[in-house]
Amino acid sequence: MKWMDRVWALLVLAAAAVLGALLCGHIVGAKQAQTALLLVATTALLVLAGTLVWIGKQLQDILRRLKEQEYTSLLPNEEKNKALPFYPQLWDAVMNQVDMAKESDAAEEYERQATLQALQSQINPHFLYNTLECIRGQALMDGNTSVADMLEALGNFFRYSISRRENVVTLADEINNIRSYMLIQNYRFLNRYQFELEFLEDEEPLLGCYVPKLTLQPIVENALIHGFQNQKSGCVTLTVDASDSMLMLTVSDDGEGMDAAVLEELNRKIQSRQTLLRKPASHGNGIALQNVNRRIMMLYGRSYGLHAYSTSGRGTDVEIILPRITKAEVTP
Repeated sequence: MKWMDRVWALLVLAAAAVLGALLCGHIVGAKQAQTALLLVATTALLVLAGTLVWIGKQLQDILRRLKEQEYTSLLPNEEKNKALPFYPQLWDAVMNQVDMAKESDAAEEYERQATLQALQSQINPHFLYNTLECIRGQALMDGNTSVADMLEALGNFFRYSISRRENVVTLADEINNIRSYMLIQNYRFLNRYQFELEFLEDEEPLLGCYVPKLTLQPIVENALIHGFQNQKSGCVTLTVDASDSMLMLTVSDDGEGMDAAVLEELNRKIQSRQTLLRKPASHGNGIALQNVNRRIMMLYGRSYGLHAYSTSGRGTDVEIILPRITKAEVTP
């Protein structure tokens, strides 16, 4: 019987790099072949086990540094990428989880403070409504319809803002609240402002779409405070448009506008998380817009929210992007 001599070799790889080769010698006969294969398999398992132990230690070190928040020392570099080729993907996944955890914590704290403020503001609201209604009744008896109308608008505005607990309302509700708000402001400032409404699609189905409560009023108020600061009059326009999946609302004013640097800072502030927990009562430019943007992102995700556009001397537009949600899609 004639046997062919062969030289067997085992390539040893770890972390996608060839470390070397183990020569198994000349093999003669079946038993020698079995012994050689057993040796090859055992060696491969030992190398694999050693590699897994080494990777495990690296991952344990990464977890320890994450626990101690040593993020700078974990940034991907050439050495880490060579040792662990999957390290950049691992880093991205871990940082996404860290961002989500931070955002979740911020959302919980924001909700806690909002709940506390809501409880503080709901101290016997019926006393307020009943008092306003009594004053309104007296105004009607005295023939002062202007005061009666203003008190009715004020009562509706407070009732909408304080009493209703829904997170989302119809667009029709939001627009009615804006009408009450603008009526009050025009009584205060002697018909200084105009409010116009424009629908780019069929009006009726869009009015039934659901939006976060108190989305529009803070943006309109921001336009009155900052857009017309040095003007005797001004017009605010709400434009409503939609696609199959999105609802687009644009609040425009014909006020002073702003230059590119101020606009860039405003949009940065809108997207910033740093002032998320500041009191909503603050009148700093951008804080009201930021709060609206954060509420939208918490409800629907980062694909939705606010963005401002402006030209100095030609007014400002604040675009609001929302998912198009109908009554059937609203979570009970």
